[in-house]
Order: sequence, then structure tokens, then C-alpha cells
Amino acid sequence: EPPRPASLPRPAIACFGMAAPKATTKPPVSSKLAAKQKALQKRAKGAGLDASVVLKCTEKAANAALLIWQRCQACHGSTVRDVLGSILGDGNRYSMADLRYDIKLGRLETLPAGSSAGDLPKPKPRPDAPLAGKPLPPASLDEFFLFLQGQLRMELREHTGETLALPNKDAEKMWPDIEAFVTPNLGATERWVPYHTILGVHELFLVQSVHDRKEWNEKQRFLAIFVFRSHCKRDLFLEAQLPVMLGKSFWDDPIKAFEPNGVMEEAILKYRKKTGKPLITSCFRIIPPRVLKDDDRNLVRSITDRTMKLIEVAEHAWGVLKDKSKTPAQKMAAISTKIQDANGLGETWAKMLIVCIDLAYPNEQLLESQCDVGTGAAPPLRCLTQGGNHPTKQKALEALLKAMNAATSPHAKSFWRTLQEQESRIRSHFKRYRLVQAQASTKERRMSAVTLQVQLCEYRQFRHSIARLKYGLPDDETMRVEAESKTRLCAQNFVEFDEKKKVASFMYPGDEKQTVFEVPAKSVGGNQAVATRIAAMCFDRYRAGDSWEQVRKLRDEVVTGYRPGGEDVPDDSEAWQVCRIQLSHSSPLVSFQVETKEGKRFPFQTTLGAAGSILEAERIARLCWQRLSAGATKDAVLQYRNSLYKGTAPSALAGGKGSKAQKPSDARTPAASTQRSEKALAAAPGKRARPTKDADASAVAKRARKVKA
Repeated sequence: EPPRPASLPRPAIACFGMAAPKATTKPPVSSKLAAKQKALQKRAKGAGLDASVVLKCTEKAANAALLIWQRCQACHGSTVRDVLGSILGDGNRYSMADLRYDIKLGRLETLPAGSSAGDLPKPKPRPDAPLAGKPLPPASLDEFFLFLQGQLRMELREHTGETLALPNKDAEKMWPDIEAFVTPNLGATERWVPYHTILGVHELFLVQSVHDRKEWNEKQRFLAIFVFRSHCKRDLFLEAQLPVMLGKSFWDDPIKAFEPNGVMEEAILKYRKKTGKPLITSCFRIIPPRVLKDDDRNLVRSITDRTMKLIEVAEHAWGVLKDKSKTPAQKMAAISTKIQDANGLGETWAKMLIVCIDLAYPNEQLLESQCDVGTGAAPPLRCLTQGGNHPTKQKALEALLKAMNAATSPHAKSFWRTLQEQESRIRSHFKRYRLVQAQASTKERRMSAVTLQVQLCEYRQFRHSIARLKYGLPDDETMRVEAESKTRLCAQNFVEFDEKKKVASFMYPGDEKQTVFEVPAKSVGGNQAVATRIAAMCFDRYRAGDSWEQVRKLRDEVVTGYRPGGEDVPDDSEAWQVCRIQLSHSSPLVSFQVETKEGKRFPFQTTLGAAGSILEAERIARLCWQRLSAGATKDAVLQYRNSLYKGTAPSALAGGKGSKAQKPSDARTPAASTQRSEKALAAAPGKRARPTKDADASAVAKRARKVKA
């Protein structure tokens, strides 16, 4: 957050749509604070929740599942402003939907701003914990080696039904603890990751159902990995998506199949209605943002939107993977950066997807010696490298990998002997699958970085398991994942559209009254998306230090520049996030980067001066972005942009292959975002975008003739 002028008080964030729950126990606060809390809760019922309030973890969270306890624990004593957007224990960013859910279920309570949350609640005593009251021994490299031997035994048993002998007595002694840890994570939960990552539930499915599929070429199999990884549900992929993907037309434009109301969305909805089965793996713990009223359609839309992003990432990754001029480290860095830059993805997604690529292409050796360190691996990495002065997590992982491969303790030696025996039996069982054969052929003292990183995550969960089951503790404190970054005050977390009032609004406390800032949709022709965009623009300006008076002036000026009748992209287009004006620029402009199929990038921009208003500059940029994303050349889109500047552009609906623009009147209903084909346009040439005000009759007639031609 940038520094604010001294004349303005530092605000707390207001979160719309969240009713503050009644506290089950009253905190020890003064009568003045109690009165303030009561008033706050009364206002919250109709307006939202002041994000300067403090969150308190409840006993209900302390006795919930481990991941729930960990994330509520991370919120304890922090304000709403602090936790929104933070990366918590499961590697995902804590969203507004997460916060609403935890408050609704009584896992978190709200206290007035400035209150103390007190100590963390203590879980109910576990009478069945045999070592309750005794200290939990610290994590160690030898214990990690013992844990890995148990992982090898469990893996062989689960996949072959055979029993692996453990010559190490301490490893045999640890076995009941490993069974207690792994067993609840088998089956439908899909959370256990074996020693050989490729034998995990999702990874083995890809080996058996994608990597060896003869109907697809190599690139198509590569893209299919990302399609499956958007949800990781095997039945969904086989029953709903595979029939569509086996059609030849699917591969002509995979992204098109996942567009709103497209063939894939309908196939998934039909599957959901028929089976009622979950659509995403429980491992993700994703609460989709609300964009559609119907719960099933909203969930499906979140999957298809994420899949489109992943396919774009896959297209880029494919080019990088096949670039012979790059080293493995350069390839990994380029792919990881692309994934993390994608909206809604991040470090954990980068780790997961690169592991998938590494498993599919073992000869590339992407993760042989280096690997992104995910959120879950960081705590055990820290514990096992204590005393080492490592500037980054990657350097710490390299040091630990070196230590693991060089270790000569009895536990280390027994691990390498056990691994050799186990891999021989795994290779014999999976003779048909070359990728399993490749990973289950580890050379002695050549553990890979990716195997170490993944097993560190499992070791962390194992430590939490024994802390709970054996020592009666809520978790292993040394293995807690800290929030990696505090949230940036992001407009999309706080601006909401009120369907009843038909206004886009937010609260950004600049005074004690918690003034609600509103942008009525009627001021922009009833266009919800534009009203929401203006509210976000105002939010950003206030955050940058503008006064309320300046922000209101900006809103009024922006609204004045609205031109009804111009066509626009669908409400759910990514262009709304990409094409945003830079008001701080000496010559305000909308600028973005475009990447070609060959991997080359070039800039594109629209300017306030040429467009005539802020909203026009953004609208024209969105239309251009849509065409460029559909494959149009830069020169063609430059001509299109200039014609839009002049108010003489033909309808984008008739503007070429892949166009997705729509009229504003259509933009407010999801169903209307389905675009007509070029044949349909040719059959109805008279239907075009409404001309701008300065277009004369001759220009309109000229455009009609062009569309008809």
C-alpha cells in the first residue's frame, strides 16, 4: 500500500456483503468498545463488514480438520485487511468467499477494531493420545529417512498388494504412525502423495488415460494434461470432457470449446445434473467466485474459465519445452514465470504443473537439480536446514538435497537399500508404462529435487498427524505455514454490485462514518460491468491518496464520457482485467502486452487523447485485446483501432474469425455472450453494431455494404 498524505487517516478496508456474526463469547472489552461493536454489527447487517475489525479463532476451528484449524489460526488476531489475499496453509490465497464461509460456520468471530484476540483457543483434550503432556521431539534428517521408508512400503502395498520388509527396526516402529497418517487420505479424499510422484492418484491417471492415448498427437496430449489439472476429477474427464476432446473440431480451437455457454460447459453441466458428483478434487479447497446465480453453473464457469487460462499457459509452455536453445533451468524458469503471471494461478500451481511436465518428459530433466519450493514444503525445509545461511528457499532445497544424497547414517543407508528393492518390484508391476519405469529407476544417492520437495510436503503433514494422534497437540508448531504475503488492497475484493439497488459500491473507510461510495448503473445506461469498472477505478484512486472529493469528481467526469451504443466484450472476458487506464501517466493510456503463437511479445495501447474519454479508451482497448487474442495481426487491429477512434469501425461481430465482442445490451446476461458464427452473420448482414454519435448516414450505409460483402 503506498503511503498516504498525513492529512488523511489510514483507512481500514470495508468488505461488502458480509454480515458480522454474533460472538459466542464476549471478549473482555470496555463498555465503549462494546457499544462500538454493537453499532458495527448493526451496520454490518445492511452494508458489509468493516475490515479493520479483528478476527478471532474459535474453539470450533481448533477442533476442526487440520487444514481448517491452520488457516483460522493464521487469521487469529489479524484484521480482515491483513488476511484477505494472504497465502495460507494450503497454498491458496485466502479470499472473501473463504472468510464469509469461516464466519458463517462459526470458526471465526469478529472483534472491534483495535481489540486483542487473546490467546489461541486450545483444542479439546484427546484422551486417546498415548503421549499427551510429553514434548514432541523435533524433526530431524534421520526421522525424515525413516518416514520415507514407510512411504515406500505404503506405496507398494497400495499398488501391488505386496508387503515390503523394513530391515530398519526404527522404520518398522514408525510404521503404525505412517498408517494412521496415510489411511484417512486414501480413496475419495485423494490427498496422499506416494514416494514416486507418478504413482499418485492424479499422476497415474494421466499416465494411463492421456500420455499413451493414440488418438492424439504429442502436443494434444500435452494440452490435455492442463485440461485435466484444472479440476483433477477422473470421472469428469472421462465421462464429460473426453467425448468432446476426441472430436476433431475440438483441437482446431480448444479454448473456444471452454467459452461461456460453449460445448464443454454444457457437457459438464449435463454430467453434474446426471451424476451429482463433485466437479473439483477436494485437494484444491477452492471456493469459486460468484459470477452466476445458479450454484452449479457458477462452479462450472469457474472450471471452464480456469481451463482457458491453463490452455493458454500450456500453449506457451509447449513452445518453451521444444526450444532446443534453452537449458533445463531456463525452460523451468520460463514456464514457472508464465504460470505465476496468469491471473488466479500462482506459486503452488506453478509447482504442480511443472511436476506434471517433468513426469511426462523425464529426459528434459527440468527438476533434476532445481525446483520451485511450494508453500507446504517451506516449514520442513526450514527445520531440516537449521543453521544454514541460505538466501532463498531454492538455495536451501539445493543444500538439503546435497545433504540427503551424501548422508551415511544407518537410517540413510537403510533407506537406499529399501528404495532399490521397492523400485525393482514397482517396475515389474508396471511393465506397460514407460513413464513409471523411468521414475522408478533412481540411481543410488541421486534423489531428485522434485521428489525431495514433494516428500517434504508429506513429511510436514505427517508431523502434524503424530502431534495430534500421539501427543494430543493441535499440530506441530514448527511446521506451521505462515502467510507469505499480506494482501494488496485490491478493488475486486471490495467492489460489489447490488442487484436490488443497481449500483456498484464499496466502503473504504476514510472516516468513522464508513461512507459507502456508489456508482449507479443508470448513469452508464444500465451497464453493470461499466459501473463496476468505474467503482474499481475510484477505489484505486482513493488508495493512491486522492481525497473523497477528488474521487467523486473523477467518477462524475468518467460517467460524462460514457457513450451508449458502442459494442463491447462479454462481462466475463479477461479483457476487463487487462485493459485498464493508467491515469498517473502524463498522457493517460491503456497499455498491454500481446504474445504471439511463436512466443514473441509486442505492446499495444489506446490513449485518452485519441479515444476522447476514459471509458472509450478502455472499451476500444478491450475490443482490440479480444481480436488480438483471437489471432488477428497487429497491423489489422491497428487499423481497426484507428477506425474505432474515428467512429467508423464495422461491427466487431462481423469483424473476423474468433471475434467475441458483443453489444452492451447483451453483455448483462450470460447466455447472450454466445457469439454467432460467420455464416450466421452473412445470413443477417443488416444486424451490426450501432453507430457512434458522430457517424453520418453515408458512413453507416458504407459499413452495411461491407458487412453484407
